[in-house]
Amino acid sequence: MSKRTETDAPTEHRLAELWEANAGLWARALSEGRIASRRQTDGAILTAVARHGARTVLDLGCGEGWLVRRLSSEAGCRVTGIDGSPALIGAARRAHPAGDYRHMTYADIVAAPEAVGGPYDAVVVNFALFDHLAHDLVAAAAARLTFGGALIVQTLHPWSTAADDYRHGWRVENFADIAAEGESWAPVPWYFRTLEGWIALVRDAGLTVADLREPRDAEERLLSLLLVGRRTR
Repeated sequence: MSKRTETDAPTEHRLAELWEANAGLWARALSEGRIASRRQTDGAILTAVARHGARTVLDLGCGEGWLVRRLSSEAGCRVTGIDGSPALIGAARRAHPAGDYRHMTYADIVAAPEAVGGPYDAVVVNFALFDHLAHDLVAAAAARLTFGGALIVQTLHPWSTAADDYRHGWRVENFADIAAEGESWAPVPWYFRTLEGWIALVRDAGLTVADLREPRDAEERLLSLLLVGRRTR
């Protein structure tokens, strides 16, 4: 990953274009199990939802819908999945016709939080919070929680992705670690936050930080940051 300056901040439209260009490749990479860390991080997010005892869940940035499917079939949760990529929402609906999947951008959600339904026992954002709308989106998500409800965020751990530059700012993901031979992925900008920044993101939305975990692999390498904010007022 390489660093970008604040002046290189992409528009939401440009980010959407890039993710849409990668949608098919992303779904294929997941289905083929190319992201080894997912074995631990998938389990971590499922455990976090179960630990909270959520029965109604909103999955923001649901992608191809794997989490919606797992929570629905294994935990008996009532789940709504939302994503800004028409291609990924289409893939989710084909894999799970009975699921509740909606195409909405983060800007749509910020503009009209009530449009996502709810209120929900939990709002999950699993590796899907990488842009400049994060503060507004987290605030909108907090507004759709029940009293006592939880915002559950799993993201790249800042200590393992800082690359010797531990400052807020734009970086670029080129997907070289998961691209198969012959695939051409569009590089996508993402916004790096420090641990302090992630905690502030939750608190600024009026939520209480209720849990913070750091899933690791068998060699004790940090795989992700899992942060839970609870609505207490």
